[in-house]
Amino acid sequence: MTTSTATLKIQGDIPLDQEIESIIRSSGKITVGSRKGPEVIYGPDPRGLEILSNETRERFKAAGIDISKGYPTVPDKSKVPIYLDEALAIRDDDYTYVDRGKDADPEKKALFGAAKEVIHYTKNIGTEIVGLQLADLTDKQRDELALLIAERGVVFFREQKLTPQKQLELGEYYGRVEKHPQAAQVNGLPE
Repeated sequence: MTTSTATLKIQGDIPLDQEIESIIRSSGKITVGSRKGPEVIYGPDPRGLEILSNETRERFKAAGIDISKGYPTVPDKSKVPIYLDEALAIRDDDYTYVDRGKDADPEKKALFGAAKEVIHYTKNIGTEIVGLQLADLTDKQRDELALLIAERGVVFFREQKLTPQKQLELGEYYGRVEKHPQAAQVNGLPE
């Protein structure tokens, strides 16, 4: 068995943390992005277009999402946090969580009344709401949905016509949407 150790050489008066950051950002072995041969792709990934269905392309087009140069957008490695304090700074602000289901109607009349059908898959978990579009829910229905999810764990809505922007809006209604600066993203939307 062979073992080797690498020695970190500090050059000149460069602080150690800056030297480590430089090594991480310049390393060819550590990638954030998509590899195409020896090169790393940042920004819109043209290879992603190969697997997008026509239905998804049309949905993006209708939503104003530009995929002409590729999809998804892969973040630039230089913008990805390296240190814990940088990662924590992404959501380092005061935030008051609002429990949307707390004051909802326990009978969920607005939500269930607008559905064509409500199917409870088991006694305790899993419900399907038929005939409703998530994009069209009122705040009262959204609150009742929050309560239903808390009670049933899983709620299904099939055949949704939900743009990426509406998905983000719906997520933000329920709370803070987690940002992942190292993950691929929908073109033109915030991380």
